[in-house]
Amino acid sequence: MEQMSKNIGFQLKRFRSLRGLSLDDVAKATGVSKAQLAQIEKGEPNPTVSTIWKIATGLKVSFSTLMQPSKECFQKYGANSESPAVEEDGKYRVYSIVPYDPKRGWELYKVEIDPGVIHKSEAHPEGVEETITVIKGQAVIQCGDMKEVLNEGETLIFSGHQSHQYENLTKDITMLYLIIQYQ
Repeated sequence: MEQMSKNIGFQLKRFRSLRGLSLDDVAKATGVSKAQLAQIEKGEPNPTVSTIWKIATGLKVSFSTLMQPSKECFQKYGANSESPAVEEDGKYRVYSIVPYDPKRGWELYKVEIDPGVIHKSEAHPEGVEETITVIKGQAVIQCGDMKEVLNEGETLIFSGHQSHQYENLTKDITMLYLIIQYQ
C-alpha cells in the first residue's frame, strides 16, 4: 500500500505540474480538500478508492493511471516483491515481475514448479504468444500435439491459443521466466 500511495502522489503532482494547476485548482476540480491533496502528493496517506476516483475524474485521467509508478527514467521490479499466485496445492507458484502495460503489450512472470508437478493452462485468446526461458532445472512444455523438453538456459516460444502445460519431471524445483505477449 505504501508504494501505491507514492505512485498516486507522484502522478497527481506530475499531472498538476503538466497542466499548470495549483492545489486550489485541483481541489475545485475534484472535490478533494487542498490539505488532503498536499498529503497525497507527499505519499503520506493511503487514499480511499472513492478519493482516487474523484481525483481521476477531476483530472480526466483513468483510475489506473494514477496508480502507475514513474516511467520517466526507469522502472525497477523485484521477482519476489509480491506474494505469488499459487496452484497445484502451492507446488506451482507464479510471481508477477513486470505487470502488463498496453503500450508495452507484454508481461513478465517468474514461475517455480516443484518436483513432479504438472500444471495445465487454459488456452489464451488468438494472437497470444508465450516465451519461456528455464533459469533453473528442466521443464517439459506441451502445447497441442507438440512436446518439448527445455533445459537450463533454453528458451521456447509458442502460440498460447490452445491449452498447454508445464511439467517438472526432475527431483528439484524448476524455475523459469515466462513472457506473455498480447497482439
